Amino acid sequence: MKTSIEVRGARQNNLKNIDVNIPRDRMTVITGVSGSGKSSLAFEVIYGVGQRRFLESLSTFAKSRMNQLKKPDVDFVFGLSPVIAIEQKKGIQNPRSTVGTMTDLYDFLRLLFASSGEACCPFCRHPIETKTVGQMIDHVQALPNGTELEVLAPIFKLYDEDYQTLFDEIRSKGFRTVKINGTPHHLGDPVELDEEADYRMEVVVDKVVVSPSLFKALAKTIENSLSLIGDGFIRFEITGTADGKPADMKAFYRDFGCPTHHLVLGELHPSYFSFNDPNSACRTCGGIGTYLRTEKRFLIRNPEKSVAKGALDHSLYGPSTKKSYRGMIMQSLFAHYGCSLDTPFNELPEHFIDILFNGTRGEQFPLIMTETDSRHAKRQVGQLRRYPGLVAEVNRWYKWFVKKRAGSGGDNEFFKRVMVENTCPDCEGKKLKPQRFCVRIGGKDIHELCSVPLKELKSFLDGVAFPEHKRQVGKQIASEIETRLSLLIDIGLEYLNLGRRSDTISGGEAQRIRLSTQISSGLMGMLYVLDEPSIGLHARDSLKIVQTLQKLRDIGNTIIVVEHDIDTIRSADHIIEIGPGPGERGGQVIAQGTAAQLRRSKQSLTGSFLSGARRIEVPSKRRVPSGLYLRIRGARANNLKNVDVDIPLGVLTCVTGVSGSGKSTLINEVMYKQLYAVFQDQRIVPGEHDSIEGAEHLTGIINIDQSPIGRSTRSNPATYVGFFDRIRELFAESDEAKERGLGKNEFSFNQKTGRCESCQGEGIVTTQLQFMADIESVCPACKGARFNNDVLEVRLKGKNISEVLDMSIEEAIAFFTDQPYILHKLNVLNQLGLGYLKLGQSSTTLSGGEAQRIKLATEIGKLKRGSHNLYILDEPTTGLHLHDIQKLIDCLNQLVENGHTVLVIEHHLDVIKVSDHLIDMGPEGGKDGGSVVVQGTPEQVAAVEQSHTGKFLKAVLNTDNRYWDEREKVLQTNG
Repeated sequence: MKTSIEVRGARQNNLKNIDVNIPRDRMTVITGVSGSGKSSLAFEVIYGVGQRRFLESLSTFAKSRMNQLKKPDVDFVFGLSPVIAIEQKKGIQNPRSTVGTMTDLYDFLRLLFASSGEACCPFCRHPIETKTVGQMIDHVQALPNGTELEVLAPIFKLYDEDYQTLFDEIRSKGFRTVKINGTPHHLGDPVELDEEADYRMEVVVDKVVVSPSLFKALAKTIENSLSLIGDGFIRFEITGTADGKPADMKAFYRDFGCPTHHLVLGELHPSYFSFNDPNSACRTCGGIGTYLRTEKRFLIRNPEKSVAKGALDHSLYGPSTKKSYRGMIMQSLFAHYGCSLDTPFNELPEHFIDILFNGTRGEQFPLIMTETDSRHAKRQVGQLRRYPGLVAEVNRWYKWFVKKRAGSGGDNEFFKRVMVENTCPDCEGKKLKPQRFCVRIGGKDIHELCSVPLKELKSFLDGVAFPEHKRQVGKQIASEIETRLSLLIDIGLEYLNLGRRSDTISGGEAQRIRLSTQISSGLMGMLYVLDEPSIGLHARDSLKIVQTLQKLRDIGNTIIVVEHDIDTIRSADHIIEIGPGPGERGGQVIAQGTAAQLRRSKQSLTGSFLSGARRIEVPSKRRVPSGLYLRIRGARANNLKNVDVDIPLGVLTCVTGVSGSGKSTLINEVMYKQLYAVFQDQRIVPGEHDSIEGAEHLTGIINIDQSPIGRSTRSNPATYVGFFDRIRELFAESDEAKERGLGKNEFSFNQKTGRCESCQGEGIVTTQLQFMADIESVCPACKGARFNNDVLEVRLKGKNISEVLDMSIEEAIAFFTDQPYILHKLNVLNQLGLGYLKLGQSSTTLSGGEAQRIKLATEIGKLKRGSHNLYILDEPTTGLHLHDIQKLIDCLNQLVENGHTVLVIEHHLDVIKVSDHLIDMGPEGGKDGGSVVVQGTPEQVAAVEQSHTGKFLKAVLNTDNRYWDEREKVLQTNG
């Protein structure tokens, strides 16, 4: 039996034909500087070969329907088990995806509510029992033969729509009669209702007479009522009896539905609680929880002008609409309230402006004769009308637009211009129809349980009392949910809730969620490949991820982790370091063994940091704040508890705290969005807060995140940073180019006149195979050069445009020594440790950390004197070795030295310890967080016992040889 995974002749990307043995049933960490080839070995070689071998066992039919990895460049890999890759990717971008759907816990919760929930009347909240169709029919057939009944289904007005829209929808489903406050109305006749009033309305689904042969017809009627119109609720009303005597209504409704409103709820199914089911999702937002709403201030174009002359958005009202029916309504409205369309907007009375935007609120006004050409309008003269207001009108136009364009993907510039995204005003972000919240467990509806932290949800389910007849089913489902919740809590995610959208969680959180599902499977003999699972974890919680990985290992699995975190590296059974440098200077195994063996290795860069021989030094002197501050007041978004924070300008500030403490909410949701609305786009809606003071001290705000620098394979560092245009100009200015009549455009692989048309400027040709992975081959026409022959024959210092794009940044620095503009940009990239990247390297091959550093280099490369920007970075150490973190810190300091403010959300202690100012959030995550524990210098934070960050800072601020001993003590104490 093989005791190791043997990799022989790995040449993928920059790997130098390496041979590696990885022990089975152990935890192995692959480390090394950024770009050295770690991910190439772990994911492209080991995982790639493992996945391909698994797919080879499937039928060609199955393989043709599955994505396959490209065949890696390796001689062979022996000793592989079934392999699962858990990569460090951001949460799913679909707004419908939540933590609950990612973990399947929401499916279990829906099942729990459907099988064990206790229902109540939507009007009076009186408890009612759910009934099957058969139980309802049995109850009806218990009545004397000849009894006449009406089968009724309750209906509710749609948010922000008139009653006529509701009646049109009822008619489209085949129903013709509706009861309004008990009075029947035929929908073929006009029904005049006050749009501002609420009515109790029911659709008459059918009229039946009790008889022995009623079963089949009544079953169809009830099913139609429950599914088509009644949202699960139904009511039976006795309208007559065979002997003409009044029916005993109390006896009929005793123990059958609500005693007051006589509603019965049909049998529940899990889909009844699914916001992805059109029949259950909120009608307004479609189950997303957010909705575009009209913003009054965006409807006003020029307040100096009159409405007739263009004060409002031209799509609302203008000279061209004066003769229309809409123009008649507007002129009648203005005349009724004593105003004129020709009065400058800013001179109109405040109360009338409110009416114009928000409506007459039920008050009516007569339509007057105007210069309209519309025959329909002329017939309406003298009639009384209510006006809903411009805001409500635009909201209705948008609803109509969405319905008409459903699935077409069409956008309308008008709606983009005047609407902003808000919490859905109908469901208030709950995503489901209101009737769904009439079903509860332990007094709580499904939205309430999805809104509490996972730890609280587990405690609630552990103590909930189910009804006697539902106890066995309820306890079994609750037990399954609790087991899965325990795994998420053990892995440090207790602060999340099931309703949290997936696109708001970090890559590290998403990876740990996927990891928890693997632990729950209980499989052994597997091979797990992970990418930096420690990302997003506070130092206090670093042991949790290590213990989780060790738990997977101990049940008989092999763990391979690509990691830079020192604590994870020291906990590994085996360490492989790839290096010695990035890019072409990497791709070799420079050291392997235990942590103790790496400490003694002279070649190991990681070993020197493990031993303490190398470290990122604490600055001898910290910058003193200038006295200018950005002041956040009353921040209350998510879990923030009315936080007041003063952020000093002109220094390097770190925002710290345990996961879920409110760091990202405070900085990204509140501060950044508010400042972005000030400097860039007013339509951005920030998190709830009172005010932000001090924006006048800033020139701009720049958020340097880890999103890709481009989604196209044509995007690359040279085009993003902005010096590729200058390179093209240099080629176009050469004598050869002028002789051939080639301009700047011909030296772009996006232009038909210069690129190779065989591969469309890609350099490779992709052949799609039905049940095998797509094969990429070098373009036979241009041999991968991407340009046509005329362009390639033009040379600059002996190199053509393709050869220049194939240079590494380090090579390009030597090549462009006489070009100050290009050289400046290249030097900044090199200072950030990106010298190994090629100028033309596709952006799709860059990691999140590399993309973030390219963005940082772009900002540093265009610094202007006299400007004072605020730069925000969220965990910029992602994917960085300690050796590269020093380069990052140097560049952040360079920004500060140039008069800017840098604000970093970070867990990495080496970045925290070199900061000038710390804002520590907490003390815990979720509802136990959201407060500022302490602010000050790292030394001041380290002195505060209540600060979890402070406890670990004590160890890293210690500069003697007991550095790692102190760190170990703190870890064990908090473990």
